[in-house]
Amino acid sequence: MYTVNPMPDPVDQIIISGLLETDTGSIGHFIDSGVMDPGIRGYMPGAKICGVAITVRVTVPDSVMGHYALKLARPGDVLVVDRGQDQRTACFGGSSILGVRRAGIAGLIMDGVGNDIAEANAAGVPIWCRGVTPLTTKYRNLGGAINVPVSCGGIAVQPGDIIFADDNGVLAIPRNEIAELLIKAKKFSEHEESSRKFFMDNPNKSLPELSGAAKIVEDYLSEAR
Repeated sequence: MYTVNPMPDPVDQIIISGLLETDTGSIGHFIDSGVMDPGIRGYMPGAKICGVAITVRVTVPDSVMGHYALKLARPGDVLVVDRGQDQRTACFGGSSILGVRRAGIAGLIMDGVGNDIAEANAAGVPIWCRGVTPLTTKYRNLGGAINVPVSCGGIAVQPGDIIFADDNGVLAIPRNEIAELLIKAKKFSEHEESSRKFFMDNPNKSLPELSGAAKIVEDYLSEAR
């Protein structure tokens, strides 16, 4: 069975640009959820992408639905692929990577394995996945779904979530949280810069002394005596 739901709304480019000016590590200081597990790792060092999640569920070794998603996705979108229990076959690689590039997709996030990683890197298509394999899916007409809630990297991803990925990992952020996170991330970056300067300007003090961690622990130990 095939399910194809409507495409999520695009997001303002200002949001995308704002996130790309920061990094997932900065955002990670202000969230406790929406972080894919470390098994989903990037295979193009230095790559950073941000875009609207177009979700694909292909839990069988079939190529059809992954390829069909390329007809629907818009330039800048991110394909988030739920492979279910199939961790043996890659649904993207080789010529399909060229299809990803032609569609202008920002990148692929797959809870599964990839194929032809070197070719993907050469084509400028960043991939985050669980590993690589020579074994590919085939055209078997077994069904799948597009723009449905999926599981990827141990978290739920909704169609239209904002995907932000770099060398640190992958985030799936609900749209209604983006504006506040951007403000916090900008302030954090400014604070980090001043903290680095403060650290370098005080070479005789350790990090726990400068951060306040030493005082917190030692005050507790003193009161506990």
